[in-house]
Amino acid sequence: MKKVMLVCNAGMSTGILAKKIEAASGNTLEVKAYSESEYKDYLDGVDLVLIGPQIRFLKPQIAAAVDVPVEAISPMKYGIMDGKGVYEDIKKLIGG
Repeated sequence: MKKVMLVCNAGMSTGILAKKIEAASGNTLEVKAYSESEYKDYLDGVDLVLIGPQIRFLKPQIAAAVDVPVEAISPMKYGIMDGKGVYEDIKKLIGG
């Protein structure tokens, strides 16, 4: 099972999106959300890091801190909590 980490300011709304992505994947992905202050403690086994649009300016800093691909979540998909749409993006990035 591939592991995807979502990183945002506090991990609250992103936690809702994480559940929607897992459901859209038919539970073939493990998706967890963390705040940008704690994500480094949970990187073990992660295949992809997605960052919330509100902190996309941190992408270079986060990418330098991890050994896996880092992408920003589309603001449109994030805004409507489009778990299926984000899952489609994940499949393009790391397969599914």
